[in-house]
Amino acid sequence: MSVILGIDPGLASTGFGLVKEKGGELTLLSYGVIKTPPTRKVPDRLFVIYTKLHEIFEKYDIDQVSVEKIFFNTNLKTVVNVSEARGVAMLVISEFGKEIFEYTPLEAKKALIGNGRASKRDVQFAVQRILNMKKKPTPDDAADGIALALCHIYTLPYIRSIEA
Repeated sequence: MSVILGIDPGLASTGFGLVKEKGGELTLLSYGVIKTPPTRKVPDRLFVIYTKLHEIFEKYDIDQVSVEKIFFNTNLKTVVNVSEARGVAMLVISEFGKEIFEYTPLEAKKALIGNGRASKRDVQFAVQRILNMKKKPTPDDAADGIALALCHIYTLPYIRSIEA
């Protein structure tokens, strides 16, 4: 049995999803977003992300963590903000001594849907279908967090076979 946390870092909204895998059966334990107020200074917003992720780690017995890699973006401010939120996530993960795995959005979409260029809506639909959810997970960032956890679950056997 493994509990995987997927994190889609962002300054305004950090998405997360917790999926348990046991004998090939997948169970969604929790998902959501950590929102930060745009009126607050960046350090305060990063502290909100830190605190909320810390609470998630304290509440759940997480085995591994899947974090979205930063991909090229033409908006430098967005890249910097995402990098800072990602750094905070990495700090919390390291504090709890968990193994970190990184996937690009393209890799996560390819693992779930078979198409790295799939839309946000496609990701939501795939997550809903895979986990037999009654409705699609919202917002997009939460669905992306779940997708990162699922991507890792699907990719882990390949990673382990290479390590062996």
